[in-house]
Amino acid sequence: MPTLPTPSAPPLDLLTTIRERRTVDLSALKPDSISRPVLEGLLEAANWAPSHGQTEPWRFVVFTGVGRAILARTLATSQALLKGQTEPDPEVLRAQLARQQLAPVWVMVAAEPSEKPRMPLHEEQWAVACAVQNLMLAARSQGIGSKWISNPPSLHPNTAASLGFAEGASMMGMLYLGYVQPGPADWPAGKRRPVSEKVRWIEDEPGL
Repeated sequence: MPTLPTPSAPPLDLLTTIRERRTVDLSALKPDSISRPVLEGLLEAANWAPSHGQTEPWRFVVFTGVGRAILARTLATSQALLKGQTEPDPEVLRAQLARQQLAPVWVMVAAEPSEKPRMPLHEEQWAVACAVQNLMLAARSQGIGSKWISNPPSLHPNTAASLGFAEGASMMGMLYLGYVQPGPADWPAGKRRPVSEKVRWIEDEPGL
C-alpha cells in the first residue's frame, strides 16, 4: 500500500495542517516537479475518504510534464463547444496551453457511480469532495499548495469523455498542485471569522 513520503520539514500536526491549507494562486507556484511517490501518497490519502455504502466513487486523472498539453487541448475544445463551435480558437488554445504550464501537476476529478447505483448521486459527490479535501490536506502537509477549480469547461461532458471517465460520470472539476515559492516560510496566510458566529448550541429542552 502506498504511504505518504516523509516530508523534508517536520510534519505539521493535524489541526495546524487544516488551518494552514490555502488556496494558492498559480503565480505563487514554483515550476519544480512533484515526484511520483509524493503524488501517489496524496492520492492514497484521498482514497481513505468516507463514502456511504463503501462505494468509493472518486476518480482522478493526473497530468504532469508534456501530458498537461492533453488537458489544455481538452479544455480548449470544451470551451469551444460551450460557445457552439466545433474547434477551439487558436488564441484560446495557446492561452490554455500556457496556463497548464503554470502548475506542475493538474488533477481532473469525477464521481463515478456504479452501473447499478446504490446511493443517490449527491452522496457520491459528497464523498468525492471529502476525497479532494483529504488530498489537499495531505498536500499541505508536504508543503504543496493547491486550488480546486470547477469552471464550465472542466465540467463539460466532452471533458469527461475525452479523458476516459466512465459514461455517467459526474465531473467535479480539477485541482492544480505545486510547491509554493519562494519557500515554506512564505506560505499564504489565511483568515476566518470566529466559529462562534456559525454555530448554535442546543443543550437543554426548553421549558424543563
